[in-house]
Amino acid sequence: MTETRSDDATSLDPLDGLYVPENEQQLRRAQRQGEELDKRVRAWAESAIRVLPRGLPVNSHEVYVLSLFLAQQRRLNVQMDSHEPDYSVVGAIKHALSFVFPQEDPAVAATTHHVLAQRLDSEIERACAIYCRDYGVDAKSEPALDWRVAIRFMAQSIYSRLAETEPSKMATSPHRFELSLVARELATEVEAKRSEMMSASPTGPLGTPEAA
Repeated sequence: MTETRSDDATSLDPLDGLYVPENEQQLRRAQRQGEELDKRVRAWAESAIRVLPRGLPVNSHEVYVLSLFLAQQRRLNVQMDSHEPDYSVVGAIKHALSFVFPQEDPAVAATTHHVLAQRLDSEIERACAIYCRDYGVDAKSEPALDWRVAIRFMAQSIYSRLAETEPSKMATSPHRFELSLVARELATEVEAKRSEMMSASPTGPLGTPEAA
């Protein structure tokens, strides 16, 4: 059985609570919102990567994984913000003129975030697995997981310093000096974990990791 919403005839699957479009118009709306959110969080992540100091001891593959972790963090932040009332002037106007500005369906938003979260997690898993495979490393080994955690922690630390900064203002953020110091320290930790991972490989590395 499905639960039907009286306002727009949206259905929810009781097994997972995810929005199930009932017609092509609803499906396209959900797809459009998903694509917009995907582009938004990835663009934010790329902007954050561009303001990091040059010469960090991380390779291009690690930078790619870092950008995915940043996008995932941004997506989570957007989702959390959507649960908070918008007390801004624009928010008040939209609420007062709800008949002009359609309100976002919570079911659609929840499913959009769920799908994108799974997509980003899948890309992170695949990127790490490919890198480990190319260098003869077991992707499920403790050293490989430690390396991945180091990249994730670097992303979280970067995000905490740029979370409130719009992409266009990142280059002049008052936190950029602190960000530079933190990024260098954590990039060195990623490099150390990578070296430990390579050393622990039973077959040994198949090549030298590419420098960023």
